[in-house]
Amino acid sequence: MSMDFSDFKKLIGAEPGNTDPEVLRARRSAPEFEAAAAEAEAFEKKLHAAVQIPPPAGLLSQIQSISKTPVRRRNWLPLAMAASLLVLVSAAGLYWRQTHHWDSVEDYVAEHYAHDGAKVIGRASVKMSDSDIEKVLARLDATADKPLAGHILFVKFCPTPDGRGAHMIVSTDQGPMTIIYMPKIRVNEGETVNFNQMHAALVNLERGSAAVIGKQSQNVEALVAMVRDSLKTGLVDA
Repeated sequence: MSMDFSDFKKLIGAEPGNTDPEVLRARRSAPEFEAAAAEAEAFEKKLHAAVQIPPPAGLLSQIQSISKTPVRRRNWLPLAMAASLLVLVSAAGLYWRQTHHWDSVEDYVAEHYAHDGAKVIGRASVKMSDSDIEKVLARLDATADKPLAGHILFVKFCPTPDGRGAHMIVSTDQGPMTIIYMPKIRVNEGETVNFNQMHAALVNLERGSAAVIGKQSQNVEALVAMVRDSLKTGLVDA
């Protein structure tokens, strides 16, 4: 039985480089399949190209010089670092890095969502099949129990500060929210990150952690509890 075009788009959107035989057969079956795969790959290439943009010349030297500031002036360090990062944003045109040099998990979450959070929500207009969701999570040694599993609309792999993770869109009675699963990262349990009219709650799991992200108008606490109870991790020893 051939793969349905809608299922193919969701699967290739989650993993544009998917080389499973069934996916390759579907891709070769009709022009619209090939076009959808090419579009997904082009989007991922744009992301990859974006993160390769080098920082402005001299930025590292500026940061290093700031780090040598005498102790009595250290209270200016956060402001100076923020100014240096603002230079980077202006020069590169985006605030996103895949070089694993985020200053903190909080910075990573804010940058990650600012970079493609809205785009990924746009991909989740139609629910991905349960089997495809399970396949993506299984590659990260994770699974979602009910009731969380029934609310996941879309999931794709994404970079984290320490390897590959998962970017999920979940339906709630307040509208779609985002979960970023970080298999090798521990966080400050219960901490909230605020950015660009969004907020994220950090939660530690059996293995790794997750950031539950919603609009400032959305209450993320119910979803945090669901993630803590239903997102099972560490199914295979890391």
